[in-house]
Amino acid sequence: MSNLAREERKERLTRLREEQILKAALEVFSEKGFGAATIPDIAGNAGLAVGSIYNYFPNKRELFVAVIRHFILNMPLMNLIDDLPNGDFPTVFSRILQNRLNLLDSDEISHIPFLMSEVQRDPGLKELWYTELLQPFLSKLENVYDFLGKSGEYRDINPAITVRIIGGTILGFLMLKIMEGENSPLNTMPREKVIAAMADFLLFGVKGQNNDRKSKE
Repeated sequence: MSNLAREERKERLTRLREEQILKAALEVFSEKGFGAATIPDIAGNAGLAVGSIYNYFPNKRELFVAVIRHFILNMPLMNLIDDLPNGDFPTVFSRILQNRLNLLDSDEISHIPFLMSEVQRDPGLKELWYTELLQPFLSKLENVYDFLGKSGEYRDINPAITVRIIGGTILGFLMLKIMEGENSPLNTMPREKVIAAMADFLLFGVKGQNNDRKSKE
C-alpha cells in the first residue's frame, strides 16, 4: 500500500470515528442533558473506550459544540456559502435553502431544539456557541453580502442587518414547517416549488424585481 493510499485510509477512518462519536454524543446529550451527560456515557453509547473520545475532543463542552457544528452548521452548508461570490448567486442560494430543508428530513432534527435549549441554559456553552459557531457563520455571510452589494448587482444595504433578516426568515420558515405539520402547504407542495418561491422572495421581496425596476425609472 502506497503512502498516499495509507493516508487516505487513515483520514477516512478518522472521519468515520468522529461521526460515530458525534452521533453517540447527540443521543446522550438529548437524553440526559448537557449537565448530566458524561464522557463515559458517550463512550459507552459509541462502543468505544473513554480515551478514544479524548483523542478527538478535549472536553465535554467542545464535544457539544462539535455536535451542533456537525448537525446544524454542517460542512456542505459552509461550502455553499463559500461558493456564493464566485458562482451563479440565485442557483447557489437555492442550494443553500435545499440544504436547510434537508435538515428537516434528517433523523437528528428532533434533537436540535433540545440542544439549543441547553445552549441557552448554560453560560459557558452559550459563549462557545457564539464565539466558535454563530459569530464566524454570520461574519462569513456578512462578507459575502458586502461583496455582492459592492458589485452593483444587488442592493448595497447594511450586511449585518441583511443577513439577520434573511437568516431569521429562513429559521421562522423552518419552524412553521415543523409546527404546522403534514397539512401545511409547505409540506404538501413539491419541494422544488417551495425552494423556488423562497429564493424568489428572499432575493426580490414582495414587490418583485420588475416592479422594483419600474420604480427607479
